[in-house]
This record gives sequence, structure tokens and C-alpha cells, in this order.
Amino acid sequence: MSIEIVQFNNYVKPLLSENKSKNWVLNGVNNSFYQYVIDRYNGSVTNATIINSYNDLVYGRGLQARDSSRKVIQWAALSSILKPSELKKIISDFNLFGEAAMQIVKTKDKKEVAGIYHLPKNYVVPSLENEEGEIESYWYSKDFKSNKIVPVNYPSFGTSNEAIEIYVIKPYKAGQNYFAYPDYFSAISYAELEEEITNFYLNAIRKGLSAGFIINVPNGVGKTTEEKDELEAKIKSKLVGSQNALSFIIDFHSDETDRINITNFPTNENIHKQWAYLSAEARQQLMTGHKVTSPMLFGIKDNTGFGNNADELDTAERQLMKRVVAPKQQCILDAIKDVLELNNISLDLYFLPLTEVKDNNVSLSDHEKKK
Repeated sequence: MSIEIVQFNNYVKPLLSENKSKNWVLNGVNNSFYQYVIDRYNGSVTNATIINSYNDLVYGRGLQARDSSRKVIQWAALSSILKPSELKKIISDFNLFGEAAMQIVKTKDKKEVAGIYHLPKNYVVPSLENEEGEIESYWYSKDFKSNKIVPVNYPSFGTSNEAIEIYVIKPYKAGQNYFAYPDYFSAISYAELEEEITNFYLNAIRKGLSAGFIINVPNGVGKTTEEKDELEAKIKSKLVGSQNALSFIIDFHSDETDRINITNFPTNENIHKQWAYLSAEARQQLMTGHKVTSPMLFGIKDNTGFGNNADELDTAERQLMKRVVAPKQQCILDAIKDVLELNNISLDLYFLPLTEVKDNNVSLSDHEKKK
């Protein structure tokens, strides 16, 4: 008897792909890492819920200026340059990818900014650094592996006198010169785990909750290695992965019967406890990676020991706004102010909070009024 166990593939962190001939750097093979992040957002309910909540918390009730009443003309100019819809997209990319790209369109004389627009960061990659370690331009393309779509090169903001420039919002992180990974990057594999567990359960139900199976291949001992590999590849292409739910073993035996037999593994009652544990662990690690102070703030009911009463939730929300949301907001505000300097706009910008979180019996709105 010859028994072979089919192994499942493991995810490997992609390496940066530097192309000196084309003068660009891709985030993984053919810039594929961005799609990996998008897939983890679409496939993990916990990951998507937290990211969507951060989008709302960072944007709040919109961009405001504390001195707009004194600088009416500047505020009106900003309102015409940056629309709320574009700002929301920029924030969405920043929370999902850990970075965001803005297209800066200048006036006809190229002396001021006429508009700030969102560019999907998954379509934007940097050129190779110059000798000073600076990125002088960015490439834009919807498909870097296609020969039919020619990537377009745009200068970095402030490095040229061109009509269109690109500004990438990318907070400094050690070792990440070209791309900034998401804040939750260390937990992103748990988003994939949650997705796979969901697929496993769904497909296990569709397949009658079997725990797996053995495929008995008749007259298989006499097959050559190439013939076995070819048969295994065909079976693997149809069956492996969580979408096909369960593992299998191929048994190449000497019986010359004319049928292939498939034998189910007996169901192990402990397997359900294992999946329940993994599901809870994936959710917990994702919340840790996203720096969630209380799952209840994100609509996640969880038995992790986080407080759920009103006072504890208020405390958790204050800490979340102070330690997680505010730094994200500041990073985006710094980028906007940097661009607006070209128009001599010096507004004291801030995001109006989504809710009036009280701190020492004084709401954030009251603080703003005093300023």
C-alpha cells in the first residue's frame, strides 16, 4: 500500500519587488499584497467591522476649522479644493492599507492647488529611491502585470512644476521605506483564519459534516511517480482549501477493482471545540491588532472580560479616541495642511467627533467652543 497525504499551502509574506529597468517597486509579486489585504477585509467579518468603524470614527462629522470664522476666505477655498466624499475615501484607504494616496491637481499657472482627489492606493506604487533616500515619483496603474495597460508616472508633491502630482500619506515605520503596512498587520493572518473557518463550516454543512475522507485508487501501486503526481494534482485542484472543507488521503492500493472508493473519516466531537476556540482566538487577536479598547464600541458582543457598563464604555471610548483615532486623524491632517501651504491656507483644522465623548464632565464639543 502506498499512502500519500495532501498538504495545504501556507501564506508567505510577500517581498518587495524592485524593478530597476522600470524604476518602480511593487508590493509583492505584480503588486499582489494589496489584493491580499482587500481579500482579508472582504472575508473576515471582525476585520471589516473594525475597519468600517474606524472609518466613521476618524471622519466623525467632517472636517472643521477652529478659526473658520476669522478666515472665511481660506475656509471657502479649502471647501472647494477638498470635497467630503474624497476625504472619506482617503480615510478608508488609510485605515485599510495603513497609507493613502492623493492626486494633487494644480491651477493653470501651476502655482496653487486646484483640487485634492483620492487615488486608490492599491493602484499607486513608488519609484526607486534616489541617492538621498527620497521618492521622486509614483506610478499609477490598475494592473501592473498587464502588458496592455501602460503605467503612468507622476512626480511626488513638491518636487516638480507639473500640473498633477501625487502625495502619499505614509507614517514612518522602521524598515518600511516604500510601503506602510496596516496597523493590524501582525494580526492579519487571523483575518484569513476567520475567513477559512467560515468557509470550512459552510462547506462542511454542505458536505454532511464529514470530517474528511480517504480516496482509494485501484491498481495504483503499479502507477509511475509521474502518473501518481498527475492524479494527485487533479484531485488537489478540485478539493483542497477551505471551500472544499476537509482534508483527504490518497491510497494507491493493489486491488484491481474497477471503481475508486471514498471512505469518510469518523467525525471527532472535539473538532467542533477546536474550531470554536480558533474562531474566538482569531476574533480576539484581530481586536488586539486593531487596538480595540472595548469590542462593544464596534458592535462586537464578546466574553473577553471587557467592561460593558456605561461608565466603562465611556472610559474605553475616551482611550480609543485618544490613543488610536486621534493619531490617525493627525496624520491625515498633517498631510492636508502640507498641501494647503501651497495656497497659503493656514487653518487650524480638526475632525468634529462623531459623538460627544465626555471627559471630566466636559464634552469635546465644549472644549472646541472654548478654543
